[in-house]
Amino acid sequence: MEKILTRDEVQTEATWNLNDLFASEEAFEASLKDAEAKANQMTRFKGRLGEGPGVLLDCLNEREALMEQALKASAYARLRQSQDGTNPANLARSAKAGDVMSRISSSLIFIDSELLELEEGKLEAYVAEEPGLAPFERSLKLLLATKPHRLGSETESVLASLGEVLGAPHRIYLRSKLSDMTFDDIGEGENKKPVSFRLYETNYEMSADTKLRREAYASFTKSLHGSRHTFAEAYATEVKKQVVLSRLRGYDSVTEMLLQPQQVSTHIYNRIHDTLLTELAPHMRRLAALKGAQSRRKQEPA
Repeated sequence: MEKILTRDEVQTEATWNLNDLFASEEAFEASLKDAEAKANQMTRFKGRLGEGPGVLLDCLNEREALMEQALKASAYARLRQSQDGTNPANLARSAKAGDVMSRISSSLIFIDSELLELEEGKLEAYVAEEPGLAPFERSLKLLLATKPHRLGSETESVLASLGEVLGAPHRIYLRSKLSDMTFDDIGEGENKKPVSFRLYETNYEMSADTKLRREAYASFTKSLHGSRHTFAEAYATEVKKQVVLSRLRGYDSVTEMLLQPQQVSTHIYNRIHDTLLTELAPHMRRLAALKGAQSRRKQEPA
């Protein structure tokens, strides 16, 4: 019988080497602590971003370097958790990194708030005057586009500090499916095979073996059905969160709020959606009907 391998049982060449990020746990901890200390030091820019383009450049460069360091530590913690989502040490490390990232985001939110409070045209003038700000021009323009939907600096800081909490619905979904869910084995005897979320999606779902595919589907959907209420509640919470945030920020809809960072208008989004339904959907339905008819013919006795 096949089995799901633990990381220790997987060939080394098939695994990632996290030593490329940090050579030791101590190095990770030190980097995370240092990143938070640097975020606290950046408060010296508070109230000064209107002094001139040079100050702004120094602040943005320092924030860029800080976020690179913090995201490296966050990636390390996330990848360690991906190795084994049931390991308490991995979960604790990931939670700690997420908490630090939330505190860093909260402490740096003053930068965006102060830039949006500058008088009209001043930020654009800074970019034109200081060549070093050229790499930041696009992100600054995107920031300015959010101005009608920004809340007060204190409110934005609170929301940033709640980053881990607001991200809970998705993490609960991932933890449920990757750590807690179990599936019935499929096949018999020496041909018995294990089933997991990853195995179903990568090995079984598109298998040319009809019997294998159907047995895997039955095992997979049985476990999904057993967790349907948990997944539904997590999804409903995520939807409610997005609705509340879109209302707080004065968007007409959640769709508009989610599209803005992608620089896609609701008009373009609706047009693509409608085109898919009117132009592609009929052909996909016809293909599904043909494949269904083909499958039924194969099952009919000769």
